[in-house]
Amino acid sequence: MRVFQRFEVWLLLIAGGIAIWWAFSTGPNGAETGPVAEMNPDSPLQLRRCTLERDFGNARLDVEVRYKNASPRPLFMQPPDVRLTSGAGKEVPPFILPVERPSSVEAQTTSDIRLRFWLEKADLSGSLTLEIRGQKLEIKNSTPLDLEKLENAKPKVWTSADWKL
Repeated sequence: MRVFQRFEVWLLLIAGGIAIWWAFSTGPNGAETGPVAEMNPDSPLQLRRCTLERDFGNARLDVEVRYKNASPRPLFMQPPDVRLTSGAGKEVPPFILPVERPSSVEAQTTSDIRLRFWLEKADLSGSLTLEIRGQKLEIKNSTPLDLEKLENAKPKVWTSADWKL
């Protein structure tokens, strides 16, 4: 066949290769992938990334953590085993979609998981702490974050508890 002798075929192959390279070299929404926050490798609960997406007066928070389940039973990532509390002591409700199954970590394994929460404006005025079976992890420090400064429906990503705009 003389297919590979045509200029158009080579142009499409090169363009396809560039598209594949670009897709794997960038993160979500075209953001460059950067280093994950430094973590204590001995800790059973480690923060990977926090993504906050404003939805007018509220926000959806996606927390990505690595959790080591030392228990002999699997852990389903939902209350009462998993809780996010604000600095005022209020429990932040999880963000639940009926079509998504809750994340889980099998017994005696370590896994990266994503947890979703629905925040109100007042929840961002202080710290946020994630608790999984007694293990606590600071998600956001006590520095207030003004939700109004975030662009609506545009995700903002942090890799530590220090949330600065």
